Amino acid sequence: MNKKKEMQRIYESQKEDGCILCKTLGQKQTTHTEIHHLRSGQGIAQRGIRCVPLCVKHHRTHEGFHGLGRKGFERTYNLSEKELLEKWESQSELNVDWDLF
Repeated sequence: MNKKKEMQRIYESQKEDGCILCKTLGQKQTTHTEIHHLRSGQGIAQRGIRCVPLCVKHHRTHEGFHGLGRKGFERTYNLSEKELLEKWESQSELNVDWDLF
């Protein structure tokens, strides 16, 4: 397996799925989808590991993960990165074995 190509396939699928937080909150997504790399439990080398699709609003604005910080994000939405990943995995057609990466 070519890991780089497989990760690209996962990213593209996640982008097509749309923002998992918008879906969870029952909101209409109004910005494009980006890939958020989970930081919890990943150490310094987080790229190319576990990730979830988030819209720009929920990824990097003042209402998003990077604007609020992890604790603020979890407090605001009552969801952790891990819970978002679990929600995405449960609705996705992909069956990703993250340990391969």
